[in-house]
Amino acid sequence: MSVRRCLIARDLLTMAGPIASELRGNIGDVGREEALIGLVRDGAVCVEAGRVVWVGPAVTCPDGFGQPELFEVLMPAWVECHTHALFAGSRAPDFARRNAGLGYAEILEAGGGISSTVRQTREASDEALLASLIARLERFAAQGVGAVEVKTGYGLDYDEELRHLRIIREAARTLPQLRIVATCLAAHVVPPEYRERRADYVTMVCDRLLPEVARLGLAEQVDVFCDRGAFTVEESRAILTRAKALGFALRAHSEELAHTGGTLLAAELGARSADHLEHARQEDFAAMAAAGTAAVLLPLVTIHLDLPDRPKARALIAAGVEVALSTDYNPGSANGDDLALTVSLGCSMLKLTPAEALRGVTRVAAEVLGLADHGRIEVGAAAKFVAFDLPCWSDLPWHMGAAPGRLPLLG
Repeated sequence: MSVRRCLIARDLLTMAGPIASELRGNIGDVGREEALIGLVRDGAVCVEAGRVVWVGPAVTCPDGFGQPELFEVLMPAWVECHTHALFAGSRAPDFARRNAGLGYAEILEAGGGISSTVRQTREASDEALLASLIARLERFAAQGVGAVEVKTGYGLDYDEELRHLRIIREAARTLPQLRIVATCLAAHVVPPEYRERRADYVTMVCDRLLPEVARLGLAEQVDVFCDRGAFTVEESRAILTRAKALGFALRAHSEELAHTGGTLLAAELGARSADHLEHARQEDFAAMAAAGTAAVLLPLVTIHLDLPDRPKARALIAAGVEVALSTDYNPGSANGDDLALTVSLGCSMLKLTPAEALRGVTRVAAEVLGLADHGRIEVGAAAKFVAFDLPCWSDLPWHMGAAPGRLPLLG
């Protein structure tokens, strides 16, 4: 017999509201905020067989679901939509060099940067990579995260990228309570052995790697790092066009280091998201809104690298772009997995409202990953929640990091 439960919360955040740009009222108005998160005061959720079967005011809750479980604040489990969580080794030496005044090129010459992680990850065994990935994913689950994206990008070789994708698949089997979305980021940087023949690497990715990934069903998305020092717009177009033809959903790192046109490319090809966007412009925002391409903003990177530029979150929302937040957990530019801190920084640094920030780690993040049953509380959705012992839901971003009484309910 399937388990039936009834959960009642003073503040129930369903995330069923319309997008921010469609709501009237001044930014931060109580009515606008509550509409955005689909707030139900004294709301209830009924669950059966791991799915939501009823949601609404507690006074109209149906019988037959046992003794209600009572909470102060209840919302969908969070969704982490941009990580590079599969890696080996340490980039702590890079961090020390950067704080001593060395630039990116100097760090590369000293043997650091992404290439050092590629070297260490290639040298690691399957067992070591799997164990470290599982430990990192378990830390996300302990925060109340119900779905996590994991990118490759530290293999940068035909065999290594396939090996890493198989390890991600094994981690997903080991942690059934988490929905893990695998993304192939073979277009992270051009690996050292291809530096003098970039076209050959792009050809390998398009003609050999991506077709094999598709044949084996090892990834759901393909990402490219289209930026200064990574892949050009023309190279990125070739890779994303091939990926789209093979049935992959598309993502793009763009406009982090300079304005190169990667965001316009992402929108043109119908990518689910363009991520980073520190140097994106108004024309990029308009193209994203027209294409339905979301923005994934990564404030931990700004802090970790002490970047002078920040993405224009308010302009994105005003243009009609949905905004997600993520840690960008990786060993180089954001060695942190605290999604709650990311929410706080989304408000204080990027000037999102509490409702916009919380929606950015639930519904919008789930949509970026193509997960229609995550990130919201509605009939048919996965019964994955996170609860907090707080006097009001809007107190959540006010706490820098973990808020009191956080309780993952991942089923």
